[in-house]
Amino acid sequence: MKKLALLGVLVATIGCGESKSVLDEGIRSGQSGKTHVIGVTEARKAADSTSAEWERELRRQARTSPGVRFENLPPAVLRARLDASARRYGFDIVSFEFLHPRQLAPKIVVRTSRYLELARATNVILTQLDGRPHWRYEGFYFRAEDKHGVPFLIAYDVVRGESMGGQWARSERLYPFEHG
Repeated sequence: MKKLALLGVLVATIGCGESKSVLDEGIRSGQSGKTHVIGVTEARKAADSTSAEWERELRRQARTSPGVRFENLPPAVLRARLDASARRYGFDIVSFEFLHPRQLAPKIVVRTSRYLELARATNVILTQLDGRPHWRYEGFYFRAEDKHGVPFLIAYDVVRGESMGGQWARSERLYPFEHG
């Protein structure tokens, strides 16, 4: 009986010591400073919306600026670089595809349980993949999912014609780039 009581105290102590997951810290909104926690459904909707917006903008820029050319890496080279990043930063590749608005536009989805590490490494990973500051692709989309397949970070850009880009994250600490 003493062992069972001791186990209960230990479990209670561990439970009280847990901090909130970085996935559930939320985003501070505007001047109010209130924090909004992004749930699973909202995260999935945001990812779907962001992906659709990115694809629409790729198609639009392909129509309006058809003469711009990019020195795309061969797909096998990009995949090898992505595989190396996956090993180094501890993520699995969920999907790896190319859209072809005019040339190649990689769309990559990865999964990890090392959320902060991946968020902090995203700029380096994308630089290694896309070769920034010299753009190799007319657009690039990178989404990271948690271990349950729920998006927690998105970074994207379209550089043909009028450049645009953005980022989205489930919490302040998961943004891959400075924001304000």
